[in-house]
Amino acid sequence: IPARHYFVFGKPFHTTSVDHNNRQTCMSLYSEVKSELRRGLDDLIVARETDPFKDFAARLAVERLSGKQAPTFSIDELNK
Repeated sequence: IPARHYFVFGKPFHTTSVDHNNRQTCMSLYSEVKSELRRGLDDLIVARETDPFKDFAARLAVERLSGKQAPTFSIDELNK
């Protein structure tokens, strides 16, 4: 049974100025990336849990009756 897929794109990290030989700089960047990734995943988990159309049967029924794709969560729901 097809399930919805949830995606989020976090902030970009520019690494061209990072000296790969500087352990402290690399660890700091790693920590930032890890934190941003965790925040994004946490947001998606909440969005998935609160999605009224996450159930395939309900989503299919709404889409067949309305002739439109079932709505998804608002992007404003993320990053709270």
